[in-house]
Amino acid sequence: MIKNGWYVITGSYFVTLFLASWMYTAITKLPIDQHRDVSGLVLGSVMVVIPYIVGGLYAGISHKRGATRAAVWIGILPAIAEKVLIFLIGICYVIMEGSPVTWENVMMFVSAEAVPYFTNAYLWTFPLSVLVCVATAACVHVVTRSKG
Repeated sequence: MIKNGWYVITGSYFVTLFLASWMYTAITKLPIDQHRDVSGLVLGSVMVVIPYIVGGLYAGISHKRGATRAAVWIGILPAIAEKVLIFLIGICYVIMEGSPVTWENVMMFVSAEAVPYFTNAYLWTFPLSVLVCVATAACVHVVTRSKG
């Protein structure tokens, strides 16, 4: 069941990224690679919260007992793995460009070429994502328990 939660978060991550990027450009009439500080903040905020709300909903609905404990495990792996995977992909591209692999080079490449929200601050948000997942699962568990 926890593995299915990982799939739920991963799927909602890609849907959220696509929709948030599309909505940002539709609302602001700017591409996401222009004014990266603003677009990065908007997209990063959405990416920290929305997929983990969906994961928390899944945990709260599918795990009648121990929903919050399940939400921790459902949220923690995708929250860390997504950041590590993007960073490793950035390292590969920095190596292919022939640049030295440094923290600054990788972060600069990834935020400039791939995802504008991928900053040092975003890397530290994984506890917040897990907290959102757990809080959502707890709320769903309380609501469903009070109805039944």
